[in-house]
Amino acid sequence: MSAGAKGKGGNGEREPVTLTLPAALLDQLREFCREYRVTPDLVVERALAEYFREGDMSH
Repeated sequence: MSAGAKGKGGNGEREPVTLTLPAALLDQLREFCREYRVTPDLVVERALAEYFREGDMSH
């Protein structure tokens, strides 16, 4: 993940995070990023933001 870039939420800073994903999910992420020309960092960041924005933390 990118470190040091300015974000819109939270305290405005980003910290590097390491994720471990199943191989099949990683393949899907790579294909999605290739098709839509986005970085994996951006996809994961937005997915997590949406996940926590839903308000129901009992997932």
